[in-house]
Amino acid sequence: MKKWLLLALMALNFGYALAQGEIDDEKKILYRNEWSLAFDIKTNGVNFDYRSGKFVNAFKKNLWDAGFATIRHPQEIRQTNPYADGYGQFCYGKKNFCFETYYSRGRQRTLFQKQDKGSVEIRLVYFAGASLAFLKPIYYEVYYDIDDIRSEKCDVESQSQNAAIFIFGKSEFTKGFSEIKVVPGVYGKAALSFEFGKTDKKLVALEAGIKFSAYVKEVEIMDQKSNQQFITNLFIGVRLGKVKHGAQYERLNDLDL
Repeated sequence: MKKWLLLALMALNFGYALAQGEIDDEKKILYRNEWSLAFDIKTNGVNFDYRSGKFVNAFKKNLWDAGFATIRHPQEIRQTNPYADGYGQFCYGKKNFCFETYYSRGRQRTLFQKQDKGSVEIRLVYFAGASLAFLKPIYYEVYYDIDDIRSEKCDVESQSQNAAIFIFGKSEFTKGFSEIKVVPGVYGKAALSFEFGKTDKKLVALEAGIKFSAYVKEVEIMDQKSNQQFITNLFIGVRLGKVKHGAQYERLNDLDL
C-alpha cells in the first residue's frame, strides 16, 4: 500500500509539471457546492461512499460523508479444499463476515488551487463521526459422510487440527443474516485529495489517506484469534462527482479574501 501511495504522488506531480504554463482563460468556479461518489481500496478491504460539500469560502468547505466498507482480519488466509471439486475458497477459522457503515462530518481545506489547464488542485480533508460494525455468521459445508454434508459454523475449539480437510467450502452467503450482531463505534478519516478534472463543473480526484475506527468491544471476525477493537487502515481511491452550483470568478485575484 505504501508503494501505491508513493507512485500515485509521483504520477500526480509529473502530470502537474507538464501542465504548467497553459493558462486557463475560462471563468473559475471557486465558491461551489458539490457531491461525489468514491471507491477505495483499503489495507483491510474495500470502501464505497457518498460525500456532499458546501462552501465556506474559496479555500474551505464543510463536508458530510456516508459509506459502506468491508473489514478483513489481518490473519485471514484463503484456501481451497483439493478434495472438494466445485466449491470455492474459504478462510478456516473465520467466524463472521464483517462490514461497516459510517456517517461523519468534516472539513476540506484547499492547499494548492488549480489555475492552469490540466493542473492539479491539492486538498486536505478530515472527518469524525459514528460507525456500526455488522457481524454476520459464516456457515461452512462440512463433510461427515458421502451422504452427510452439513452446513455448520466454524468452531475451532471443538474441531481437530485437520478439520479444514473436512470443510468443502462456504454455504450460501444469505445463511446467517437472521443472526447478525451490531457493534457501535466512532470513526475518523484524514486524507489528501488530488483533484485533476478538466472542467470546474466535474470533480475527478485521487484520494489517499488513513482511516480509524474504535468500537465498544472487539470486532469478532476470527474464532480463537486476536480480534481488534481499534482498527486502522490506509486507503487509496478514485472520487467522481459534480458541482451542484457555485459563484464564478474570472481570476483568483478578483476575490477580496
